[in-house]
Amino acid sequence: MPSSSPSDLAARLDALDDELHDLLIKKAALVEQAPSSGPAQQTVTLRRLAARHEGSLPLASLVRIWREITASMSDRATQVHVFAGEKVATHRDLARAYFGSLVAMESHPSASAVIHACAGDPGAFGLVPPPDSDENARPWWAQLTPSGQSGPRVIARLPLVAEGDAQSGAYAIGTLEQEPTGADTSLYILEVRADLSRTKLQSLMKEVGLEAQLVAVGRDSARSSSRLHLLEISGFVRRDDSRLGTLLEQAGETIVRLVCVGGYADPLVQPKAA
Repeated sequence: MPSSSPSDLAARLDALDDELHDLLIKKAALVEQAPSSGPAQQTVTLRRLAARHEGSLPLASLVRIWREITASMSDRATQVHVFAGEKVATHRDLARAYFGSLVAMESHPSASAVIHACAGDPGAFGLVPPPDSDENARPWWAQLTPSGQSGPRVIARLPLVAEGDAQSGAYAIGTLEQEPTGADTSLYILEVRADLSRTKLQSLMKEVGLEAQLVAVGRDSARSSSRLHLLEISGFVRRDDSRLGTLLEQAGETIVRLVCVGGYADPLVQPKAA
């Protein structure tokens, strides 16, 4: 078959542009009639698209385009508070990729300030850096609101397409409650006595059937005798999960407090290049 001429290719590309535009117009009209979808349903849709994706267009680009379209068709005005640390440019890019390029953003000097700003506005969202560890101070993640209460908690892990360096990402926070998507991670804070070692804690988690990763450690204050452990637990783990009750029973008084502070749908995995 003879190759197409440059003018033929240009005409075909123009026709595709028209088709894409027509489809966007139709989608916008349908969105006006349908109830807005939450993060869980949006994740399910993205996973379906990722499973059928092929060709040279990077998956991350597809996800960003879809998020931009979804955000632009939402009737909900969004205010996003962003941590303005040394990676403020990266955090702003992550915020635009998730909430849309036209989102209103405000920078804050600390993660604690981001949480405080979101706590004052139930409709606001925030972007905070990966959790840090400081056994002599109260970390910002200890200020997140437990599930079931009114306030900000973790709702997403960014970017939505997993990258090799976890420290280059961020958590999105908001007042939404986590919903299951089929592949999830739950965040829990455990306040434990000083005599409960990390090795023993990991052993207890495995005994009750919970696969957990210790993300960060802190204290309520430098003089506190107990430690705060932030754990990422594999799966959608409800607050009333029987395994949590068994964990508290087996740990006795060594676990002082256990609260869920949100969770996220596991990021998509970028397919390896052929």
